[in-house]
Amino acid sequence: MKIKKIYIKNFRSIKELSFTFPEKGFLVLVGPNNAGKSNILRAINALLGDTWFTTDRLEIYDYYCRNSNNGIEIRIEFDNGYQVCFDMNNKFPKYIDDIGNTIYGTRGNIKEDFPCTYLDASRNLSREMEFRTWTLMGKISKSFSKAINKSKEDLLKEKFNEIMDIFNGVENFVSFKTDFVRYFDEMQVNSSYQLKVDFKAFTPSNYFKTINILASDPNLSDKFDIELDELGEGSRNIVLLALLRSYAKNFRNDAQGIIAVEEPEIFMHPQARRHLYNIFWEIVESSNMQIILTTHSSTFVRTEDFDTIGKVYKVYDENKKLNTKVKLVNKDELVDFCIKTGVPAEKTGDNIFDFYRTTSNYKLNEGFFARFLVLVEGETEELALPVYLKQAGVDCDLLGVSIIAVNGKNQIPKYWRLFYKFDIPMLVLFDNDNSKGKENSNKNLAKCFSCSIEDILNDIDIYKIIEVSDCPIEPTFKQKIMILERDFETAIRKDWIRQIGSDEDINNYEKEAKAFIKPIENGNKGQIARFIARKLVNDFAFVPEFVEKIRDIILSAFKEMENIVEENFETEEYEELPF
Repeated sequence: MKIKKIYIKNFRSIKELSFTFPEKGFLVLVGPNNAGKSNILRAINALLGDTWFTTDRLEIYDYYCRNSNNGIEIRIEFDNGYQVCFDMNNKFPKYIDDIGNTIYGTRGNIKEDFPCTYLDASRNLSREMEFRTWTLMGKISKSFSKAINKSKEDLLKEKFNEIMDIFNGVENFVSFKTDFVRYFDEMQVNSSYQLKVDFKAFTPSNYFKTINILASDPNLSDKFDIELDELGEGSRNIVLLALLRSYAKNFRNDAQGIIAVEEPEIFMHPQARRHLYNIFWEIVESSNMQIILTTHSSTFVRTEDFDTIGKVYKVYDENKKLNTKVKLVNKDELVDFCIKTGVPAEKTGDNIFDFYRTTSNYKLNEGFFARFLVLVEGETEELALPVYLKQAGVDCDLLGVSIIAVNGKNQIPKYWRLFYKFDIPMLVLFDNDNSKGKENSNKNLAKCFSCSIEDILNDIDIYKIIEVSDCPIEPTFKQKIMILERDFETAIRKDWIRQIGSDEDINNYEKEAKAFIKPIENGNKGQIARFIARKLVNDFAFVPEFVEKIRDIILSAFKEMENIVEENFETEEYEELPF
């Protein structure tokens, strides 16, 4: 039993959305702050989590646009035909089998059959350590209890009785029990209820509630145990995640359930983040558990697992109210798009995953978080272009613009297709590279962007722009490519000479950079280009003409997206916009 599909309506920032859960059982939600990622997790937790979601517990902020006339509906469908759903017609969620019958005893059944373990961004360690029914420690306690067989239970009872004999030898303890019962009887005159106090009673759950997790400091003697609340935020986060991992490994292998975690990267250094991401995958692959995460870190996404990424964004509805949408791309969709844009059918299929698995890196993963993406060939453009753009008025980090090197001209179409399917506005920048051995790269680019080889190779004076207007799938934003006459460094130099008349300054800066960097042969081109860019910007406020054009394309893209929203208030097209 696994989650197949999720439907949410009129809940918090969500007017209406539905999506199919990835087959791999792993989903990572990415998107800007306040896009609504957490609300998707809260909706799942509302039906499967610790506290039961009821109509009388709804707050005004639970309704879309804080309007209680907007009836909330949440439905989770499972792969066996079962579903759990909530609407305003019933106080409690309903657990329904595959033929439409409501399963009674819902308050226990769905949480037992498919529990949700939810860690929000606040990471309330104290709460999760409480021995309540549906807290993490409560679930662990219940699992402990189930694991005890009869012989061990009898032995524990025997040991507990020995302990209680010691307590019963303490005068105040015995008198307390006696007085407790007597006072209750006195105050309950004419009541049919009687109170019995038996501190000897043993149950495994009571035993496990005595567990106390402590830390220790190697600089102190063993007797100085440290309460978990004394730990730093990073360590407390790791405590919760370690409990979660251990619970999934030891008690959920043969059961279903979902782990929902907001921002697992909180308070963790980069190496620990990467390790944690691998651990989440281990949990999914070694058990029947599903995992859903929200993140702002490229560490928790991988291009080879693009079908586990959900891009969360907001669009305006017909009443000019922002609401949450989610975009997922499965393998079949990407394969179909690859074929339509020039890839032979025999080179698709699993080859797609193999390619991204081989070439992906954390910088490439950053593309899923971008508001606008500039795809370039190598690190020269990746390092130097942001310097010129900032001088031109585009602070890439501030505006959410990513400049990403795909490590070679021939890789551009493959990553363009991927990011295109996630509706990310892009500019592709490369040089015509009219040299022997580059024919295939140019052919691939021409097929991908529905242009001719001549368009790529000819009639270029420093740069030219081609609008990808004949794409088989109409984009939200008109995608563009910029072709440089030669390489990036040559374009900079030629533009500088046009403006200044001599390249003497660039030559001097290049010598200065090489003196610092000491490159071997043609290495460190990116660092040298960035050094020169900083010098030209700081000393002369220089901005190449083609960089100004890139700036205009980026800013017009943002404006175009805003205009598209305005134009589509009366249609349904707004639902697919990428922001």
